[in-house]
Amino acid sequence: MIGLKARYEIELSVSSLIQRGVSVVGRYVLTERPDDQERPYQDPSARRRLAGLAEAIDGGELIVGAESGVTRVPASDAWVEARTDNFMDILEALTGEFYPEIAGKLNQEMFELVGAEGRMRRTAEVATSLVKHSPVMIARGLNAYVGRPVGEVGARRVENVPLGQPVFVFDFSGEKTKRFPDQGLKEFGPFDSEAFTPKAPHIAVVTPKQFRGSVEGFMTSFRDGIKGSAVYSQGFIRKFRLTDCRLTFTAFEGSVRGAPAYRQACLDAVTEAGNIDLAIVVTSKEQEHLTGDASPYLVSKSAFMSHGVPVQEFQIEKIRRPDIANPLNTMTLACYAKLGGIPYVMTVPRRVMAQELVIGIGSANVSQNRMTSAQRFVGITTVFSSDGNYLVSNISQEALYEEYPEALLRALRTCLEDVKSRNAWQSQDCMRLIFHVFKPLKDRETRAVKSLVEDLTKEYSGVEFAFLQVGNEHDWIILDRASNGVDSGQSVKGKYVPARGRAVRISRSEMVVSVCGPYDMKLHSHGAPRPLMLKLHREATFTDLDYLAGQAYRFTALSWRRPFPSRKPVTILYSDLIAELLGKLREVTNWNSDMLTTSKLRWSRWFL
Repeated sequence: MIGLKARYEIELSVSSLIQRGVSVVGRYVLTERPDDQERPYQDPSARRRLAGLAEAIDGGELIVGAESGVTRVPASDAWVEARTDNFMDILEALTGEFYPEIAGKLNQEMFELVGAEGRMRRTAEVATSLVKHSPVMIARGLNAYVGRPVGEVGARRVENVPLGQPVFVFDFSGEKTKRFPDQGLKEFGPFDSEAFTPKAPHIAVVTPKQFRGSVEGFMTSFRDGIKGSAVYSQGFIRKFRLTDCRLTFTAFEGSVRGAPAYRQACLDAVTEAGNIDLAIVVTSKEQEHLTGDASPYLVSKSAFMSHGVPVQEFQIEKIRRPDIANPLNTMTLACYAKLGGIPYVMTVPRRVMAQELVIGIGSANVSQNRMTSAQRFVGITTVFSSDGNYLVSNISQEALYEEYPEALLRALRTCLEDVKSRNAWQSQDCMRLIFHVFKPLKDRETRAVKSLVEDLTKEYSGVEFAFLQVGNEHDWIILDRASNGVDSGQSVKGKYVPARGRAVRISRSEMVVSVCGPYDMKLHSHGAPRPLMLKLHREATFTDLDYLAGQAYRFTALSWRRPFPSRKPVTILYSDLIAELLGKLREVTNWNSDMLTTSKLRWSRWFL
């Protein structure tokens, strides 16, 4: 296995940085533990461990907030954590006016190492060296012969197949279709435009008073569009075929960091504004690291959602950007879905005989801060095929990792009953259940699922199962020498990066799929994208991996969070979002997740 990695290092100690005028307060720092054994030839930085958050400087000592409380460490024996933002901040502080040039050269050097072209070149260099030493004696009488990398000229070819591209549907008849979802919305409106209610939604806007002028202008653009914009000229009302959109503002006094002021403002909005369909809360980037009752974002979510109102958050820094059209376009898509709307669905390429239900199981690690141990939460979402279209279900749940098998079985029971009545399944129907999971399922877990489903579906002709592990934590990468990339200003991005939807089978039960092509890369200096790994569990009774891979790939384009593809199928993406948000909301006082199933939030994609 040949791999290439790069990392940032900050060799200057905290005391050296302070002497050079660099601020370290508010940054996480590392120290060496005295009980760590020093090994010959080991990089000294490998012995450094996270100590805590630098809170203050007292002479030659650093006051650090750690899990066990506040401690003091010598500034000469501490180092700032070498995260990208810390590294670049310190580099800028030390180099001043030369920073842009130095940072640019550094990024280019990094790209030449980990970019697709650089990886291919360096892998070939290593291969050439290994081939020269072939055969390599592994043991007495046993030699290993080293050949050229698979896919090179003269070496074994890599067999790959292009997966079918998604087609989006914008009406119940299935006649209005488009290859790209945003184009379809502009031309046809949303999938459920004829049946959607409310046609004149009431949206409450909560903002600190010091932001009100900017927020009012932003919300006017949200409702009516930006004149002359190629991206967002229609506005929320016209794009989603509404009749009106009523806006009410609640502006409050208080610090932008003050969660109690946000909570009270949200409760005031609920009391004064009457029947609210959606809330938009304006926050700030500086609040992102706050958790629990200290987080204005989470407190606002809890206050509104406890009254059955979905919430869309937007940061004031984005509102004040001159290029607001793209963020607005993305925001309105999520807002419509949170109102209970269905922006678009996706066709089933070839109508199958079985009634099909896809269940996604994702996860998130949630902690109060970097120094506390994280809890793992699991989220569950469903996607089903209805009249030839894939549609995201409203049933969603979360559970602690230790409790998720029971939560999965409960969700399955509810979901099967819901979909059976919705789709009017008949006794002669065959059922197919496909599970997308973030981790390898244990045999006992798959057997428990099979037992429950077979018990619930005894009246049907038969039931098939597929358990598919979906993730990007693996050792594989796909490179394509035939890919010349695409123009990006004065440079080319994505050279040697395969197009989206190229699938390579690794074994009978494993396949990797490219989910980020040259057009999907934001910058020319981005490294080689990692493909999606799909692994079929041995307990599966439906084993058509090509079919399952094509389906999972198309699900990467079905998200209603943004009008462009993601790197995860929506089954896993939505489940991750549910797990993360509900895991964080558990730390907010008076939060009760029962509201998600007993209020109108049941019909909302509140987690987007």
